[in-house]
Amino acid sequence: IQSKEVPFDTIVCFSDSNSDIGNVYKLSNSTWPIDPPYYKRRYSNGKIWIDKLGISNIIDYAYGGATTDNHLVRGSTIYNLTVPGVRQRIAMYKNTIHLRKIHYHRTLYTIWIVNGINDLIRIGAKHILIINLPLFEAYPATAIFNATALLKKLTLDHNNFLLNSVQLLRENHSKISFEIFDLYSLISNILINMTAYGINSTNKCWDTPHYTVVPLCSTPNTYLFIDQFHFTTRVHQFIADAMRKLLIKWKALFKSHRSIFSV
Repeated sequence: IQSKEVPFDTIVCFSDSNSDIGNVYKLSNSTWPIDPPYYKRRYSNGKIWIDKLGISNIIDYAYGGATTDNHLVRGSTIYNLTVPGVRQRIAMYKNTIHLRKIHYHRTLYTIWIVNGINDLIRIGAKHILIINLPLFEAYPATAIFNATALLKKLTLDHNNFLLNSVQLLRENHSKISFEIFDLYSLISNILINMTAYGINSTNKCWDTPHYTVVPLCSTPNTYLFIDQFHFTTRVHQFIADAMRKLLIKWKALFKSHRSIFSV
């Protein structure tokens, strides 16, 4: 359902499993993620942030198990199937979409790596939202490594690099709007104020040995993570709410540019 508050009616997403609404499910011949208990081919127990954002036309190129570029590191999923990297997916989008028919000023592009941003600029993107990395040290999947400090440092280093890179992009491309969605700070805030968010566990609600699902809890929406890698639908709601606020603020920032947000 399209929100009247959100200044975009199309979102094109190049992301990972937390944004995948069925690409790996299709690639794996409807075997992963298992539906049910995973919700409608998504890596969660309900709708994810992109469903809840309020942008009606979703063009989703997110794949679970993806890397930034398969020419550098190959991404894979169940049965060792190759999933396209972010840069390969941007090329797929370019080759399948009629670029001249895109209403760029009403289209939001979301991505989580710097390298792909220049590819989006070359195809004409006008509004690019970059999502930074969350707290990987808090993930159930990383607990076994006993490397909290290292993971935190690597994540913060990446996010600082992202911040500096986006600032440089703003200086070099003044006619394109760039924003960072601070997922790191949002998840940090949830962890600090778990009771206020209705969360009481940072453990995984489901275990997924060998691509099967073993329920470990009966109240998933009081959990931060549905499995060792992915958020519950409750957390996805918080992400969508925070992102919607950012987009509304973004609209206000560009309200003097009437052509940008004209229908």
